[in-house]
Formats: sequence, C-alpha cells, structure tokens
Amino acid sequence: MTDSARLFFLPGAGSFAPHVLLEETGVPHELVRVVRDEHSVPVEPADYLHLNPSGRVPTLVWADGMVQTESAAICLALAEASGRDSLVPAIGTSARREVLSRLTFLTNTVQIAILRARYPQRFADDETGQASVAARGNRDLMELRDGCAGWYADGAPFLRGEEPGVDDLFLGMLIRWTRLTDAPWWDEAALGAFYERFHALPAVQRAREQEAFEIRPPAGT
Repeated sequence: MTDSARLFFLPGAGSFAPHVLLEETGVPHELVRVVRDEHSVPVEPADYLHLNPSGRVPTLVWADGMVQTESAAICLALAEASGRDSLVPAIGTSARREVLSRLTFLTNTVQIAILRARYPQRFADDETGQASVAARGNRDLMELRDGCAGWYADGAPFLRGEEPGVDDLFLGMLIRWTRLTDAPWWDEAALGAFYERFHALPAVQRAREQEAFEIRPPAGT
C-alpha cells in the first residue's frame, strides 16, 4: 500500500483520459511510462505484464494496491470516487443512466471505429482486407461524428452544463485520435468548439504537458 496511485501510460494513448481524471479530481498519483519493443510488447517496467497480461495501457494501481485496467472503467471509477455530480451523476438517476450509455458507446463503438480506420492491420492480414477495414472505419466515423456533434447542439459548454463530465473528457481524448483519419472530428463546427474548450481545461493542460505531446498536429501536417 502506498500514499498515491500509479498510472501506467503511453503519451496520448488510452491512458490520457484517466490521467486527466486524476488531475481533475486531485487524486495523488505518479506516472509510470510503459516502454514497448519493436513488436509492441511491454519491456519496461519489467513487471508490467504481471500487472496487465494484455500488455495494453492504461493500468491504474490504486493507493490500496488494487489493480484496474480499461480506460473507460478507470475514468468512471475515478469520477465516482470524487463524489462530484458534475463528473458523474448519482446512482439511480436518469442522468447517470445516460452517462453510462454514452461512455459505453464511446469506448465500444467510436473507439473501435477509430482503431479500424487507423490500425486496419489489427483486423485483417492481407492488404485488400486492411483497405476494406480502413474504408469502413472511416465511413463509420463520418456518421458517428454527426451524432456526437448533436450532443453539443444546444450551445452548452459541456454535456451537463458549465463543468465537464467523465463522458466529455473521454470524448476529448478520442477526438485527438481522429487526427490521422480521413476527417478529423475537430473539423466539425460543434465538435471543434468543444475540443477547444476541452483543450483549455487546466487538468487537460497539465496532463498534456506532463505527457509531452501536441493536442493536434502542427498546421500543414
């Protein structure tokens, strides 16, 4: 047992939203960067595969020693631990049920479409199959983008008002991932405006600076 949680991360990866939640909620934590070899197998820290046999990030080791994996689950747990209704509404409320549906949609549907568009080799072995997977992923993302843009059609800064929720923060992470797809989501007006608000959050700024990556590619790239 330690006095702080440990987040095992890769810059800008699925660990970013949990990192933002750690900053947003003020949970004491330390960062441990995962290093992979040329085959994407974690080699540092040496015991990482013991903590998370899948080898994926993130992994959060809570201060009490409990090991938790899966980005959306970690985000939800951190939001719940904060006790802040702005991050996640109370159990039993319709607002909470809506958040759970939205967060699951983001991780099960939007995230998978992004992975298909960006990493088709994970889903098909031959070039023809990979091209088909990538094309379908990009088509799906165009439809999904319009749906997510509708969440912000009323002009509110975030989904439930002036403060970001766990679903806003998870979406912000995914929007950056679309930078290498056919149509980056910040090109859509409502999502672009939301992404600027997300980027301006102090917790996002701190997490991004600590991980040392750009929120979007430099102009012209």
